[in-house]
Amino acid sequence: MAAVPDRPLDPDTVADCHLAFSKILERYAWAIVRDWSLAADVVQASFVALARFGGDVAPEARKSWLFRVAHREALRVRERQKPYSHSSQLATSAVLETQVTYEVNPLAKMAAQEEAEDLRDRINLLSVEQRQVLRLRFFENKTFAEIAVALQIPLGTALSRMRLALERLRSMSNETEDEKS
Repeated sequence: MAAVPDRPLDPDTVADCHLAFSKILERYAWAIVRDWSLAADVVQASFVALARFGGDVAPEARKSWLFRVAHREALRVRERQKPYSHSSQLATSAVLETQVTYEVNPLAKMAAQEEAEDLRDRINLLSVEQRQVLRLRFFENKTFAEIAVALQIPLGTALSRMRLALERLRSMSNETEDEKS
């Protein structure tokens, strides 16, 4: 595989992007690696990549480009942690057992189950095409390019279906909140 040529981005632009996106990227990375120090490493690697290769990235696409880089880096970090996680699995299972055994508020668990059911019901109201894209993206962790190949549709169509599905779910959620008010 040929090496990607360096196309550096202006340091001031990288600094501006860091100010704008570093916190949200760190939370996103944490959701994948579940460790704040590793999430910070993922963010740092993402901005190093932006500084080295971001010269060709359009200004309006920098945020999504950073998220793609952070996502891939976080998955790499999570994979590297697997061989070392065996010893921590016992500790993790002990913590989970403690949480289950000493759950403070059983109503919170019921509320979470109801929210999950509501979300499943809302997802079932989406079109078949939108549900397929959601399932492949969130449950099978496929990239949009992989989704497009699997469904034999253009990449833009896969992206549009995801955007429309999320907008519809958001609007249904807002309607539900308005009804509760």
